This record gives sequence, C-alpha cells and structure tokens, in this order.
Amino acid sequence: MARIGVAQMREGDVIDQPFLISGKQMGNTVSNKLYLKATCADATGEVHCRMWNISKDVYEKLPAKGFVHVRGRVENYQGHLQLVAENISPITDTNKLELGHFIKKTQKNIPTMVARVREILSGIQDKDLVALVNSFLDDKEFMTRFSLAPAAQSMHHAWLGGLLEHTLSLLELSVVICPRYPDIDRDLVFAGLFLHDIGKTAELSYEFMFDYTDMGKLVGHIALGTLWINQRAAAISEKQGRAFRQDLLMVLQHIILSHHGLPEFGAAVLPKTPEAILVNLIDNLDAKTQMALDAVAAPTEDSTWTEYKKAFSTSLYRPSITQK
Repeated sequence: MARIGVAQMREGDVIDQPFLISGKQMGNTVSNKLYLKATCADATGEVHCRMWNISKDVYEKLPAKGFVHVRGRVENYQGHLQLVAENISPITDTNKLELGHFIKKTQKNIPTMVARVREILSGIQDKDLVALVNSFLDDKEFMTRFSLAPAAQSMHHAWLGGLLEHTLSLLELSVVICPRYPDIDRDLVFAGLFLHDIGKTAELSYEFMFDYTDMGKLVGHIALGTLWINQRAAAISEKQGRAFRQDLLMVLQHIILSHHGLPEFGAAVLPKTPEAILVNLIDNLDAKTQMALDAVAAPTEDSTWTEYKKAFSTSLYRPSITQK
C-alpha cells in the first residue's frame, strides 16, 4: 500500500503505515471504556489519532514519543480529520524506515541561505560586533548545527533548517525596515537578529524527531545564547589584547534576554532599547506569519476555518481570496 502523507489524507482513506506518535493519553468513554488519544505525524503534518477500546497492555507498550505502525481509517469529526486506529503497535527497529517521510525539512537551499546570511552580516561596521559575529560564522561545528536545527519544536519553522530559514527571514526584513529608521543602530540589530536564537542549536534535539535536550529544559536557549556571547566576547578580548566594549556587550545581551517581548512568553526582561524593541517585533512578525501560513495549510474537511489556534486566540479563515 502506498504511503499517504498526513497533508494528503481525506475522509475514508484506509491507512496502514508508520507514523511518529506524541502526546499519548488514556481516556474514558461515556460507557467507561478506555480509548487512546494521541497525535500522529509525518513530514507533511500531524493529525489527531484515536483508538477505541484500547487495552492497558497495548497502551503501555506505545512510546510517549517515537515510531508506531497504525492500521485504521480517516474520519471526519466535527469538521476536522482524525485517524481512527484499528491496530497500533510500536516500531523498535527504525533502520528500515525512510526518515525523510517523518522529519520535515526546509524546502530552501541551505548553502544559498548561509551565503545570504553571511552577505547581510558583512554589512556590519562595528569592529567588536564583526569579531563576535565572525567567531560564530567561522565555527564550522556551530554552523553545521545552526544550519540543521529547527527554530522550534512545534510552534514555527519546526523543520530541519528552520532556524537558519527563520534567521535569514529576520535579516532580510531588517534590510528593508532599518533604513526607515535612520537613528536605529543597524549593526546592533543585524547582530542581535543573527544571535538571538543561537541557543536553540543546543536546546533542541533533532536526530529523528524534535524534542528538548536536558540543556534545553534546564537552561533554555535565551540563557544559553547570552552565556555564549559573553564567553566569545571574553575570548575576543584576550585575542585582541583589549577589552570588548562592555556597554556594547550589555545592550547586545539585553537583546537576547528580551527578544520574546514579555515574561509570560519567556523574556527574561522587557525590551528597553529601540534595537531590542525592533528585534522583538521583527522576530514576532516572522514567527506569527509563518504560524498562520502553516495553520491554514493544514488538512481539514472543513475548508473554511482552521481549528482554534491558541497563539492567535481564534480560528483562522482559510480560503485565499486572490483571483486566479
């Protein structure tokens, strides 16, 4: 049986293939029978999965996050597709799986994106910022991780190469926006946008599915990025034989610490400089726009509205009104 990607699923499809499973929970029906609720995903998207009358033994054998084989059918429930499993079993030998079916990758060319990032950052004039940015750009191990890492586990740009794609998008936006505000410190904005999410290269693991590392859970990308910048600045000071400017380092660290905007969104402090405010706004612009595009592209039998999206506090209207 040919594989049907989640994005291609339609009501009535018969499914007999592997998926990545996450978020498994045991529920009880109104007649007090056990059922499974989970999310099944592949590289094209994710779909709610249900299995009625599941036994505790079958449930406990399923991984919390990992590969499973599902045999079942696609149904329409309240306007949304769900996968109803007749049988579901864990897959322990992943050697025969084509991982490209399950891990979403950027559709853009990675070397081309890296080259464009370097091109934009080459416009930085401040010597200390040039040295700091180049210390990362010239670090082959770091740039390999930076080019492959997702930008998030699930929220936005959640695919291999997503961090690079997101960062380039921010830099391209800044090239357009900064000239509108001639008093903004463009060097600081460029450097801040490049460095704001560097900690995600250690916060997230992405070998076969996206998850948080121990370092990511205990420290987080905001603190990691700030620490790394401080360490690189100290190394640059030693190499140059003069101190990295502490006022510059402070406002750059502030950008990293505040780029999420509000404490409830993970910011360590509120943005308190024009450059930090601009970095937060550009970051939020790209992230929210991509989240909206992903939401309206997700499969559903109800073609008018998406399901409720917490990030927007509403469902999103789906159809394009562009004439073709």
